[in-house]
Parts: sequence; C-alpha cells; structure tokens
Amino acid sequence: MAEWACRGGDPQKRLRRRGGKKEGKWRRGQTESNLRQTKGWMMMTKLREKPASAKRLRRAGLWLALLLLLPAFPAPTAFAATIDVVSFGANGSDSNDDAAAIQSAIDAASSGDTVYFPPGTYYLSANLQAKSGIKLIGQSRDASILKYTGSSGGAILSLNNTTNVEVAHLTIDANNSASPSAGIWGEPGGGHYIHHNRIKDLAKSDGFAPFGILMSASSNVVITDNEFSNIGVNSMWGGAIRVGWGSDAPVIERNTIADTGRGGIFVNDGVDGAIVRNNVITGSGHHSEGLGIELHTDVNHSLVEDNQVDHWLSVVRSEYNAIRRNTIHTTANTVKGIGLEIMSNHSVTSDNLVDGGQQVGMQQSPGTGYQLWNYNTIRNIVMWGMQLQGEGTGEIEQFQYFYKNTIEDGPIGHPAAAYPGYDGNAIRIHGNTRNIVFDGNIVRNNGRKAIEITGAAGTDRISFINNTITGNGGPSIDQYPSSAADLEWSNNTVSGNGTDTQLTSRGFADPKPTASFSAPLSVQLGQPVTFTNSSTDNGTIVENLWDFGEGVPVTTVSPTYTYEKAGTYRITLVVWDDTGRANIQERSILVYEGPPDTEAPTAPTNLASPSKSNVTVDLSWTASTDNVGVAGYDVYRGGTLIGSTTGANATTFTATGLTPSTSYSFTVKAKDAAGNESAASNTLNVTTDAGDTQPPTAPANLTNTAKTDTSVSLAWTASSDNVGVTGYDVYNGASIAGSTSGAGATTITLTGLSPNTSYTFTVKAKDAANNVSAASAPLTVTTNPAANWVHCAGENNPCNFTGTKEVRYGANGIYAYGTFTNTVMCSNHGFGGDPVPGYYKTCDVNLASEGGGGGDTQAPTAPTGLTSTGKTSSSASLSWTASTDNVGVTGYDVYNGGSLAGSTGGATSITIGGLSANTAYTFTVKAKDAANNVSAASSAVTVTTDPSGGGGEPSETGTIVREYWTGISGPTVASIPLGTAPTGTSVLTSFEAPSNWGDHYGTRIRGYIVPTVTGTYQFAIAGDNNTQLWLSTDDSPANKSKIGEVVDWTNEREWNRTSSQQSGSIALTANQRYYVEILHKEESGGDHLAVGWKVPGSSSFSVIDGANLAPY
Repeated sequence: MAEWACRGGDPQKRLRRRGGKKEGKWRRGQTESNLRQTKGWMMMTKLREKPASAKRLRRAGLWLALLLLLPAFPAPTAFAATIDVVSFGANGSDSNDDAAAIQSAIDAASSGDTVYFPPGTYYLSANLQAKSGIKLIGQSRDASILKYTGSSGGAILSLNNTTNVEVAHLTIDANNSASPSAGIWGEPGGGHYIHHNRIKDLAKSDGFAPFGILMSASSNVVITDNEFSNIGVNSMWGGAIRVGWGSDAPVIERNTIADTGRGGIFVNDGVDGAIVRNNVITGSGHHSEGLGIELHTDVNHSLVEDNQVDHWLSVVRSEYNAIRRNTIHTTANTVKGIGLEIMSNHSVTSDNLVDGGQQVGMQQSPGTGYQLWNYNTIRNIVMWGMQLQGEGTGEIEQFQYFYKNTIEDGPIGHPAAAYPGYDGNAIRIHGNTRNIVFDGNIVRNNGRKAIEITGAAGTDRISFINNTITGNGGPSIDQYPSSAADLEWSNNTVSGNGTDTQLTSRGFADPKPTASFSAPLSVQLGQPVTFTNSSTDNGTIVENLWDFGEGVPVTTVSPTYTYEKAGTYRITLVVWDDTGRANIQERSILVYEGPPDTEAPTAPTNLASPSKSNVTVDLSWTASTDNVGVAGYDVYRGGTLIGSTTGANATTFTATGLTPSTSYSFTVKAKDAAGNESAASNTLNVTTDAGDTQPPTAPANLTNTAKTDTSVSLAWTASSDNVGVTGYDVYNGASIAGSTSGAGATTITLTGLSPNTSYTFTVKAKDAANNVSAASAPLTVTTNPAANWVHCAGENNPCNFTGTKEVRYGANGIYAYGTFTNTVMCSNHGFGGDPVPGYYKTCDVNLASEGGGGGDTQAPTAPTGLTSTGKTSSSASLSWTASTDNVGVTGYDVYNGGSLAGSTGGATSITIGGLSANTAYTFTVKAKDAANNVSAASSAVTVTTDPSGGGGEPSETGTIVREYWTGISGPTVASIPLGTAPTGTSVLTSFEAPSNWGDHYGTRIRGYIVPTVTGTYQFAIAGDNNTQLWLSTDDSPANKSKIGEVVDWTNEREWNRTSSQQSGSIALTANQRYYVEILHKEESGGDHLAVGWKVPGSSSFSVIDGANLAPY
C-alpha cells in the first residue's frame, strides 16, 4: 500500500548542498526586520526626484557667492541616474526585437541607477544579463511587459554573479517557449529584491526546470508580491520559486502562484533562516507531486506561516522550524498525497487547517523527533486524518506530542481514495511507533475507526490522555498490541462510536516529567522577557522545546526572547525525559505597546452564591474593568487563594471540597496581564447544606456476559440510594479497571487484558456526595486463550465448525462478534446487523475459543479428479475437485513424485513451471486446513512435457505463471527469496495480478511476450509497492535488462506517475518469443500489479492480453 512515507531525498542529483562557507547566516531571534535593516535594502516607492527645483534656482546666486569664498573640496558623488530603455532604441509599441537595446541600457547603468521600462511590450530574442546594484523597474506589471521570442536556455533575466539587484513592476512572459529554464535566475550572488512582478508561461518540460525564480548561493534575497502562472505544467520539476544551496535568509512573502508542474515554493539544501509567509498557491502539481510548499534537507531555523496552498505543505530533513496558521485546501476537486508532512527535529506545527483534497491530512515521517503538533484542524480527508508510519522505513516514529488537535469528518467511499475500504480512519498508527503522546485531541464523526493500530510490529509506549472520541462509524480504537509493555489510557471521553472501546493502562513504571515554567503575564513591546523553567523529573530532562508563538522554536532551558509585534501569544513548553516520556505546559503573554501598565483593575462587585450543596458553593460576580484588560480573577476563602479563572468575563467559580453545615467567607480579586491586582470584592458568607452521608447499596448479581482473549464484559443489578446513584467503579483486585456514569449504567466491557489470564472483579456504586457503597460479591473470570482466527465462509454462506466457538463477521478490521455452536450463517441476519455497509464481508472462527474440545484434529478429504489441462515444453497445468473439511480447507500442496512442486491458497488449479522438455512428471495433490491437518494424496496423474521447439519458435499463448512467497518482510524486491521454492503459484490470463491479494509477500511473474505485429512498442508497469519490469532481447533470460520500475507505488493502471515506469521504444518481431520477468514486493495494505504496452499505431497503454503471453 502507498504509505505516503517521507520521501527519502530528492532523486535529482542537482539537489545537493553546494560546498563552501555559508555567509549571512540567520541566527535564532533575528527577525525579518533585522535582516532587512542589516542588509541595507529598502522598498522603492518612487523614482528618484530630479535634483533641480524652483527653490534651488532662487538660491543659485547665493550658492555661487559662497563657493567663490570657500576653499576647494572634492566634488560630491553624483545622484543615481534613471535610464529609460527607450532612449537606447527599445520600442514598446512595435513587435521588433528589443533585446539588444535593453541590454545596452543595462550595460550603461552603474550601481544605484534605475533602468526604467515605460509602458509597452518589449520583445526579447535573447536573454538579459543584469549588473550588481542596479534597479530594473517598470511602470507596473500590467503595463511594462517583457515577452520572450528567443530559443536559448538559461534565464530570461539573469542575475548570475551579481548582488543587490532590484526587479520590480514588470511582466516576464516566456510566451509558452520550451527553451528558458527560468524567468529570473541568480547564481551566485545575493541581496536581490524582486517584487510586484508577473512571471508566466514557461513551457519547458525536460531537465531540472523550469522555475519562475531560481536562486542558488544567493543569500538575503527578498521575493515578495509577485504573480506566477503556468510554470512548467508538463515538467516534473516545474515550480514558481526555488531557493537553495546556501541561499540563507530568503524572504518569500505575499506571492500568488497558479498552475505548476511540481509545485509552488521550494527551499532546499542548506538554507538557514527562511521566511515563507502569506503566499497563495493553487494548481500545484499538474505533472507530479503537487507540493504547494516544500522545505527539504537542512532548511533550518525557518518560518512557514499564514500561507494558503491547495496541496502538500512539506518540511523534511530539517530542524528548528515553525509551521503556523497555514491553510491547505483546494476548491478544484483535486486530490494529492499529504496535507501537512513534517519531518523536522525540534519543531512546532500549530494552528494549521487541512480541509479535504488530500489522501492523508497530517503525517510525521520517521527518523526525527521532539516535535509539537498543537491546535491543528484536519477534516474531510480522503483516506486517513493523520498517519504515523514506522513500518517498512527502518526507523522509529518517536518523541512526538499531539496536543488539542481536531480530526473530523473523514468520509467513507470517496471516489479518489487510493485504497477503498481503508478510508475513513482518523488516526493510523502503523508499526515502529514509540514514545508518542496524544493529549486533549478531538476525534469525531469519521466514517470508520477513530484510532487504527495496524498489526505491524513495534508499537509501544503510547499515551492517550484527555482525548474526546465521539461519533465515529467504527471502533473508538483498535486493541493495543498484546506484545506491547507500556500503555497510558486516562481520562478519555468515548461515546457514540460504532464500538466504544476503552483500553486499560499497563506498564510505564517510569513516571512522566512535570513541565512547569514562570513568566510575566505581560511585557512591553521591545523589552526582553525571560521564561524560567522549573520542570522536574525523577531522571533527566533531555529536551526542552519552547514555542513562543512567534519566531522559531528553541531548546534552551530558560530562554530569553524579545517579541517583534504586539499581541497576545501562547507560550508552550514540552519536556521529554531520558526514557522518552513527555509533558506539556502552556501559558499566555500580552505584548503591549506604550509605557508599562501599573494601573490595577477595579474591584469585582456583587459577589453572590446562586446555589450550594453540602460540599460545594457556587459563586458569581460582576466583571471588573481595566485600562488595558482584565486577565482573570483570584478567588479567596478567608485569606487563602483557592482557585482562579481566566478571562475578563470568567465571573463564575465553584468552591469544592467543603464540609457540610459549615460557614465560609469568600472574596474575589481581579488581575491584569501586568500582574496588577484589584482590591477585594465584597465579602460573602455562606453556610453549606447539611448534606448526604448515606452511601448507595452494594451492586448485586455481578456476572460475566461475554469474553474474548483480551476483553471481559460484565453486568450487574443497579444499586439504590437515598438521593441518587451517579455511577459505578469496577475494580480488578484493588485497582480501578473502569467506570460508568449514571444510575442505570450497569454494564461495561474491559479491554486490553491478557489472554488466558484470571481476573477478579468487584463493583462499587457512588453518589453525588462521593459516598461509596460496599463492594459487590467478587467475580473471577479467565480470558480466552490467544485468538486463532481462521476464515470459514464468505457472505451469505454457512460457517461450519465443531463445538461452541466465537465467530466474527465483517471486513477491513470492523467486525460483529458472536458465540455459536457448530454453525452460523455468515450474513447480516445471522449477526443481527451489517457491521460494514456496502462492503463484501467474511466470517472467521476462533479455534482457540471455548468449547473446542482440544482444537481441530480432522484432516480434509483427499482431492479428486486430478487432470492435466495444458502443457508446454517447460510447464504443466493441473486442476482438481475441491476437498471438504469440518472447519475449512485453507490450501493445497502439489507434489512432483515426493517433492513439493507448488502450492495454492485455496485455488483448485495451478501451472507448474521450470520443467524440462520431453520429460514425464507424476503429480499428486494434498489438501490442508488451518490446524495443519493434511489430507491423503489424490490419485496421481502423469504428464509428459512437449519437445523443445527451438529458439524463437512461436510458443503456446494464453497464460503466464505467477510465483509468490508469503510472510516476507522488507520494502523492496531485493527481499524476495528467489533462490527458494515459492509458497505457491497461480496462472494469469492477462499481464495483471489480483488486487488486494495480501500483505508481506513477494511475486515473480515470468514467461514470454509473443507479439503478433512487427513494429515499435513501449512498455509500462504500475504497482504497489516496489516493482521491476525486465525484458530480454530474445527468449533467453540471460539477455534480460530492466526497462521499468515503480520505486514506491502508483494507483492501479496509472502508467505515468513517474518516468521510471516507462521503457523507451523497443522494436519487436511478430511471433518471436521475448523472455519477460516481473518482480513485485508488497508490504501491507492494498496491492496491485499490471504491465501495459503501446502497440504500433496506438497512443495509449493497455494491459497486455493473454493472447500475447506464454508461460516459462
């Protein structure tokens, strides 16, 4: 399955960081305004004024007299000139070539001069070369147009080997030429200021190009307020802006980008201090990828903020970056890979919105750590709301804190879903994932599972705390792996899901650290503020990740920061200890303009108690006022602070933990962000009620209503109480295992238990006054042995077995369960409903469940009717009549004499390849079941292969043989054990393997291509995951060469996702045999494989039919 894992590095060799010392590096804390001031450039607001004026003329005589009296001094520097290109022969009102005239004007300019383009269209048959320090300025981008008519490569406007060039108010129109590599290209250099231009219609489709603006080894470049459109829409590299290879401190702001081949903005390979902000990007990836914004490889200490993109915001293989307040949303009905892909150490991803149009909403790729993801909203995502994928990467997903994100409204059945049936899951955790915290997130109204935990190995040490999981169509969460030692499941609200699963915490002997810091509530703009870290741990804190809400993250223990803009900011500290456990604290700070605030709020008034109980008092008051703003209120009982509220209108509070029939006095004080506190409110005296001291009666009739290998369901008779029962606590021994809420909530299912283990449960009732009943009578339950699920029937067929067994019915990991004796109809009626509407379902029987009498020991019946259905000089095709079994036949083994020659997974036909010509072979078949019972052998059939037909002689066509190896780990075809016997074989009647066949398997398909027409052909391969296509120049495998490959994945029959899928043109001769071989490796999830060709005279690929295939 396509996992949308981190792309392991840009394959284009050009994307390497260039050598040499980096200059002008942006240091943490240095702001955009600092950068602009230190580099000495300014926005041009008007052309320089002419030096003469009426006032100067009136004073000319006085100046002359003074000059005659003064001694001689060197002449002052001349004013910068404005050079009009028209004065050098350019004409914006005709269609003649203006390139030479404009270049002459540029050549005549000196540093500081302006080369001015009056309104008009100027035609360029050649590229232009700028000079350092000059300004190339038009009247406006609508009025001053440079239109390219040449045929040279390179850039239309070259800034190579220049510094401090300003380009503004121009349109650079490539005129749909396939020649230019860029509109503007600078390498090396720096200090350029490129703004308010329009760059359009670059049509180059080959090579590492085209780009609207390309900067390399050019630091301190500012690219703002430009428009880009139609940049390389047929190129895999086509992009509006690319800045990289040591180009530190670029500022890329407020650009509008539409329609690119690959994407909008790229910053890559060794760039420090990039600012990418307030850009609007649509039409990304007409040819490939669809990357709205990408920061790739050592792009550090950078900001990506407040952008609007249609697809794929990616920050990978980098560190100390902040990704804030971006919107990833498309209105064009397009679907691409990922919304937010962040693989950046010591980084924060906050307050972003991903709304539809992506297969995966949010993904952290493995190999990095110490990231905070908070307050992001992910909705309407085609496949998965978010994914953690460690499986198959060789690395671990770790040290991530997901805090107060919302993942909602993931649909089922989106027509663009890459793998139908797997869509609609909100959170997907797929192997090799450790030390992850989900804290305070909302997961709601998704079509399938809220949290999917796949069967991939390596998931452990995950904390789920304070989350709200509601309204999802499938289970709230999958069962936690039984092999995992550590799980924290605490204070999660679970309701209204297809199955409201609650897990049980276990392990985690090491406690979490405590995150804590202090800081003033307010600070004057421009003044430094110190955040004092007081976090603690029983071991060692190894990471302090700070997000100030502005600027880049830092990891200093107690940092000092100076804010650049006034406002209210959220400060967040996440700490990790040396065992990987983490915790978080956040506070807010008001950054205000003007002098320090020393004025206190007014005192709260009208303090009153609208209600009370025996142990609580509710308080309310009238809000205070303040010259800046009230930040909150402190509530005092007597002279002791008992609690606080936050916000100017937070004027209610409940005092708890009080004693019945006792008098208390309360006051309230207001406070502001500067720490000024008001005088106290009026004093309020309140006496608590007498209260309820009578506990409920003990629950009765505790029973076990159902159990599995990892869960136990309990029920009991309700308790009674003089006031009212509020809920029940269920104990496993002395520890609370679960709770219910409500007087009638007398059932619970406890999950996360261990197989074949004895547990003793009791239940206690409680009321609103926290009176707790005596315990119920204890109940001891032993969980079932570890489940052994075996397929027994497809939908609307009987599932037959022996004894009383647990059976499940469903698809795609969503099941209804029941316990039955000897048989059950695998149907909606048999299980009382449809667990997965719209999908074909199957039944599995748990052979380890109770009543099995020691398990299945009955072998299947022997196969009958073994016959040969076809043969060649190197293969024999066999078929037989199916066996029967008391539980179910799982497959067949085919023997050549006493040696295993092949196997099937249930099919009753096979083609055995690799045989010798003109040779007799004797075959038998044996059936097997899930308990490894093997039948007697079938009757034997003897087949003599055909004589060899000689090289190149037409072969019997119609099929090709597929060999497969199951239970194979590893992501590439190199992991297929080709030197061993395959697990089984099957026969294909076209060059396309079955889809969604299984997980963790490898395939080899080999045989012959037999064309019927002489001519030029082109081949292509599509598959998921890694696939290779090999073709020989004749019928000998020794002469094969690789002509196509899918490195990662494609959609089914998607022939043009990457260029590596397609061969070049290949000449074939009619009726000649050409050896062909396919290797395919599948990891997990959906899978497919197909080979297509373009036959002579055709313009499109089609799957190769069996009429042109022959077995090996």
